[in-house]
Amino acid sequence: MNALTTSTQILAAGGDGGAGGFDPFILIMIAILAIFMILTFRRGKKMKDAQAAAVSGAVVGAEVATAGGMVGTVVLRDEERQRVSLEFSSGDRVDVQLAAVQHVLTPAPSPEAADGQSTDEDHS
Repeated sequence: MNALTTSTQILAAGGDGGAGGFDPFILIMIAILAIFMILTFRRGKKMKDAQAAAVSGAVVGAEVATAGGMVGTVVLRDEERQRVSLEFSSGDRVDVQLAAVQHVLTPAPSPEAADGQSTDEDHS
């Protein structure tokens, strides 16, 4: 019975006789957890940056897509109320929250192009 008790104690101590040895499995699990956390934070930052770029690009004249899948042209941007008015191809308009803008499909035309003025590159 004494031999059985000793072998049970050895197995309970990790199989190394209770010497308190190093277990590489724990190190591997900690490394996997750290890599997972880093990748998750990076993906979240990329998504946040993409959302910020879409919101900043939602200016009058830009064609945008909202989180709900609506596509329209921005005709009014109200910074105070955090809303944009979108006009659809049918001529209907709707107000949506600025945060709902997910993608800028077509950027707003530059003021020079809207005035019909050519740039120096056009003259070359």
